[in-house]
Amino acid sequence: MQVYKRLNRTLLWVLVIAFSILIAGGFLIFKNEAPRPSKMVDESGTTIVTKKQLLSGQAVYEKYGLTDYGSYLGNGTYFGPDYTAQSLHVYIQGMQNYYAQKQYKTDFKDLSVEKQSGIKGKVKHEIRKNRYNSKTDQLVLTTAQVAGLNHLTKHYRHEFRNNPHEAGLPENMIHNNTDDFMQNGDKIDQLTYFFFWGAWLSSTNRPHQTYSYTNNWPYDLDAGNIMTSEAMVWTALSVAVLVTGVGVVIYFYKKYHFDMQFNESYADIPEIKTDEPISNSQRKTAKFFLIVMMMFLVQILLGELMSHYYVEDTFFGLPLQYIWPFNLAKTWHLQLVIFWIATAWLATGIYITPRVLGREPKRQGILVDILFWALIIVVGGSMLGEWGSTLGFINGKWWIFGHYGWEYAEMGKFWQILFIIGMFLWIFIMLRGFVPAIKIKKNLHRSRLLQLLIIGSIAIPAFYLASLFILPNSHVTFADYWRWWIVHLWVEGIFESFAVILIGYLMVDMKLTTIKSTIRALYFQLILLLGTGVVGMGHHYFWEGDHSIWLALGACFSALEVIPLCLLVWEAYTHYRVYKDSHKGFPYKGTFMFLVSTGLWNALGAGALGFLINAPAINYFEHGTQWTSAHAHASMAGVYGFFSVAIMLFAIRHLTETNFWTTKVEKWIKWACITMNVGLAGMVFITLMPLGYLQLKDALENGYWHARQISFYRQPLENGLTIARSVPDIIFTAGVVILLVIFFRAMFHLKKASKEINPVDYDIR
Repeated sequence: MQVYKRLNRTLLWVLVIAFSILIAGGFLIFKNEAPRPSKMVDESGTTIVTKKQLLSGQAVYEKYGLTDYGSYLGNGTYFGPDYTAQSLHVYIQGMQNYYAQKQYKTDFKDLSVEKQSGIKGKVKHEIRKNRYNSKTDQLVLTTAQVAGLNHLTKHYRHEFRNNPHEAGLPENMIHNNTDDFMQNGDKIDQLTYFFFWGAWLSSTNRPHQTYSYTNNWPYDLDAGNIMTSEAMVWTALSVAVLVTGVGVVIYFYKKYHFDMQFNESYADIPEIKTDEPISNSQRKTAKFFLIVMMMFLVQILLGELMSHYYVEDTFFGLPLQYIWPFNLAKTWHLQLVIFWIATAWLATGIYITPRVLGREPKRQGILVDILFWALIIVVGGSMLGEWGSTLGFINGKWWIFGHYGWEYAEMGKFWQILFIIGMFLWIFIMLRGFVPAIKIKKNLHRSRLLQLLIIGSIAIPAFYLASLFILPNSHVTFADYWRWWIVHLWVEGIFESFAVILIGYLMVDMKLTTIKSTIRALYFQLILLLGTGVVGMGHHYFWEGDHSIWLALGACFSALEVIPLCLLVWEAYTHYRVYKDSHKGFPYKGTFMFLVSTGLWNALGAGALGFLINAPAINYFEHGTQWTSAHAHASMAGVYGFFSVAIMLFAIRHLTETNFWTTKVEKWIKWACITMNVGLAGMVFITLMPLGYLQLKDALENGYWHARQISFYRQPLENGLTIARSVPDIIFTAGVVILLVIFFRAMFHLKKASKEINPVDYDIR
């Protein structure tokens, strides 16, 4: 127990230091964010754009879910354009045409190379100068900049009004309703002002600096946006930190034996039984798992619809974009993955609760039913709200019941609050079993393991509270700071911490490892995971208007994030080999196939691909391309998706009658695992990685804006790669369908609920 105390102190100090850095960096972000002027005026003082119009344009962007079509400051979706880069390019074109007409009475494209070079230099110099006056809170635009804004306004009127070029979107999607957080006036023009402000802050030097508010992102030579020297330096240093960190981790891992141990000889390995009685609340978790698989299937079908939009604007000639436009399909695709993964974990936690206590808490089944229907309401209601907001049926309270406008935080505020309440209800359900079990003093090691598991569970709803800090009129930099608390810290950090602890608990529950060595290993994994991951989320702050200190922090800390889960899953696999070599029956082969897959994809998808794109020197050119999508799919589906399937298979094995698990069923689970791995690998390495390479090459040659045009995907090679993705997509879908059928059939072979369940084993070593 003294060893636990030292590890506990170390973990607490790591958390204090890591979150102190994160919060201190947050204050620097808010202090240094780009100004949103009360007015944009021309050189004579005439008002061109007001702050209310600018914020109204941001609300239009949010209400219609354009973050799930294109991106802003590189954050969002990669099908449509990056509106910051595109606006910067079009705005500069307008300025160049202005000077061409003023000086030579002709269009810029008709000038000689020498004359074009002169105008380009003049425009570049002009836009780099920061004309924001902090005393008057006004931004002065030169006559050429006003001409550039007018040119940009004309461009987006063409794109969004009777828009033939916006693939996957309905024509005239943006209406002129004056809804919440909006002002009277043309909504497309106001949206343009929001885009123009992004172009301005990305190309105008910070006060007293030689780089823009976005560290010179996006890459555009005409704007003078080239990678800063700091980005290159910290990329090199991050590699050195990675090599050093791996060496340090291996040293401590070996010196202090932070691995899970199995002390039994093969002859003494206990027989694993899955025919024990189950409680009422445990039986009720089966319907959660069935809903999970249904959401999983719908989610990947929506992904396949999105892939089709890359090939043609309609769906095999059907104008499906008027019912399920691309941005709505992407919204549901992202939201469903969070819903089904979270639901799988919630249900598994509910199943474990009576198991750790050895009895059923009173009226536990009623609470489980309430949670189930609450989740159904949140899932269904939020999806309908997003559909209504995107297509213009929900207007006045769009931000409460409709599309909230931020990627991974698309649920309206009402649904976010209900989701949080549901997760805290889940914590209450678990505490009713965990607290009494922890208080039992027969095995203090077991109490410590349960404490870790319940603390990891509490962190899940606690960190989602960051979503409440974001409002529709929040500054983009402020909103994205907290949004990454959800996307990275919540999904990639807290989820992963919970996964690490849950895997450790399952290793003990399945009698594969000793409890003492498992707890020590968990502390080691959590120290690594949270010590690197909390600050490592800073790699998302490079280009969105944050302080340049994140180039250093994000580059160095994010390099080590992959190690913890790889180590723990490798331990799981090695101990599975012990059971396999013992020639005794092992009922969790399906669980371990998906756990091993989790480890492989964590190393490959989250680790290798994550490190590939997180280095500042690569991310500067790659940000928001299909390499990011490859990393996202490989890590989300390969790590959290496969892990969720693994724990569901563990629980359903105990919930169903033993005779259900025939050799045929086991074989189908094996084929499901194989097809899903093959399908995911094909999706990543046949389509997304090659597309990302071509897109990166295009960005280097023509500027980032060019690589993000729809026309990029309509070229012959790029189009062929996208079509080829349909093969691995179908293979992956086949694996999901197999699992859905297995879970559906399992519903007819559930054990009957028993009032008495097996007492907990306090002699776990």
